Amino acid sequence: MRINKTKLLALVLAMVMLLGMASCGSKANTPAPTEPAQTTPTETNTPAETTPAETTPAEPAQPAEENYDGKLVSEGMMPLEYSERFSVELFKGGYRLISAGTGGYKYLVVPEGMSVPEGLEEGTYVLQMPINKVYMASTGMMSLVDAIGANDNVPLVGTDVSGWYLPNVVEAMNNGTIKFGGKYSEPDFELMVSNNIQLHINTTMIDSKPEILEKFEELNIPTIVEDSSKESHPLGRVEWVKLFGVLFGMEEEAEKYFEEQVALVKSATSESLGKTVAMGYVASAGDKCYARNGGDYYAQMIGLAGGDYVCADMEPEKGGNSNMTFEEWYNKFKDADYFFYMNFAAKFNSIEEMIAFNPLFADFKSVKEGHVWVTSPDFTQSTAAIASILVDMNTILSSDNPDEVTTDHLIKIN
Repeated sequence: MRINKTKLLALVLAMVMLLGMASCGSKANTPAPTEPAQTTPTETNTPAETTPAETTPAEPAQPAEENYDGKLVSEGMMPLEYSERFSVELFKGGYRLISAGTGGYKYLVVPEGMSVPEGLEEGTYVLQMPINKVYMASTGMMSLVDAIGANDNVPLVGTDVSGWYLPNVVEAMNNGTIKFGGKYSEPDFELMVSNNIQLHINTTMIDSKPEILEKFEELNIPTIVEDSSKESHPLGRVEWVKLFGVLFGMEEEAEKYFEEQVALVKSATSESLGKTVAMGYVASAGDKCYARNGGDYYAQMIGLAGGDYVCADMEPEKGGNSNMTFEEWYNKFKDADYFFYMNFAAKFNSIEEMIAFNPLFADFKSVKEGHVWVTSPDFTQSTAAIASILVDMNTILSSDNPDEVTTDHLIKIN
């Protein structure tokens, strides 16, 4: 069968046009449809089992640490076991308020980097830490500073090197790290200024020199007149170490040292051993004699060590000494079994010297029986050694052979 060429050509052109129209109906980059994913039907009325996700309870949000800079928020008083002559109020942020001294003043210790709070009670002295420029005129308190290793905070002292018995202080003065700043009644104020002294600590003897206190006030140098000698319990005086722990940022060291001294005293505490004890001294001129009052801490030491103090009924509520004539003193002391002579003013190295000074000493029972001990040269600088002195007393009084006993702070004379 023959095909007409014209018809064949028309048929080819028609087919080409149909193919072109199909190509123009799809969009570029449009993916071809896919068949829906096949799923497996679940059984009717049976909910799918699900496992709840394990969760950890959220920790409560921690409150931001409060800033106590410049604020006085009290935490109560520092616990003191024996001392009655000073107190320390504790505040958050490290602030400390000390009440101490014969003037009844208050001293706010401000931690390093902290601001001075506003609205302080009138008359309150501010001590900004670090407190490392102190003039120490009290040798007894210096022994406590030395005991906790805080000597670097004391560049000036009120006793020259020849008058010291504390080895660490002597060494520091010899190498120049501690200098003599003039005695308590004649301080070198130029040295005070050149050394930027922040605090002056003295004994009650300075109360008789108001002009000295006024000069320190004029220089804006606070003064603490420590009256630890008026403490009724021996450990009350030792507890003043806590005050220096506050001043020098060494509270833990002070507490540790104090607890060691308490333990030492307890180890030497005894019931009465039935032995009477006299304790006092004679003025260098011999016209006045002194005996420790019944309320004095030395009288308490004798009692704790097992002795019966012969003047226990003399001013039983008062510390310190009472003075009297030699005859009055003689009547109180002559029958005592033991004599602890305080070798301060009239000094004796033998019983022979005592009798030569005043023949009435020969009538003392303790002198006749050879039971006389004098205090060691470092005795007045031994506040830190009060527990050791009490141990010496107990060792002497409790020994069956006291003549053979060796002690550090009470020296037997013959």
